[in-house]
Amino acid sequence: MKMGRRAYTAEFIGTFALVFFGSMSVTIFTAVVGLNSGAASLLGIAFAHGLILMAMVYAIGWISQCHINPAITITTVAIGKMDLDDGIGYLVAQVLGATVAGLANVLIQPGNGALTGYGAASPGAAIGGSDVMALIVEMIITFFLMFSVYAVLYTGKVHPAASGLLIGMTLMADILIAGPLTGAAANPAVALGPAIASGNFSTLWIYWVGPIIGALLAGFVWEFLLIERKKKK
Repeated sequence: MKMGRRAYTAEFIGTFALVFFGSMSVTIFTAVVGLNSGAASLLGIAFAHGLILMAMVYAIGWISQCHINPAITITTVAIGKMDLDDGIGYLVAQVLGATVAGLANVLIQPGNGALTGYGAASPGAAIGGSDVMALIVEMIITFFLMFSVYAVLYTGKVHPAASGLLIGMTLMADILIAGPLTGAAANPAVALGPAIASGNFSTLWIYWVGPIIGALLAGFVWEFLLIERKKKK
């Protein structure tokens, strides 16, 4: 099914929203509000990401299916659910949305934002700063994000009223567990915006490679292991 300009515009807006609110929440809850515990900051950051993703699913899901994540778009094309030209259009819109969101953060909070790398994800001390371990964590958390997205979009088993809740809560769970480990991007666009804002691209590859592999695995698990195929007569 051809998506077109309306869907690309929705993907730009949705990606901007996720990257802006998500990365800004890191600055707000750690450098501006100055919550007195890491746990409180983590909760705030997880809820900000989960709530804005849930809102976008309900707001633009009917227009573009609300990918707002290059890993999801690449997987959707790979499993034959989207044409390649639409996939490219989605990726361009997502990259532009993430870029503009990163620049908006620099404009609004240049000082406090710099203290947090504008919400940039990076391998944490809890995993010894290991790039390899961060790659594995990002693969795992994006696997489950894509797992929930596929269930909503392609199984017909999730009620539309629950779609945003399911996907948003999955991202919240990802961040609550993996936030201290990798920053829990689970989305190349979420890592790209802060990287552009801070000018630090040293670990950005992790947050493209890991999520793309994880999303592809989830897509193929659904397609070939979980979805019942009608037997040919």
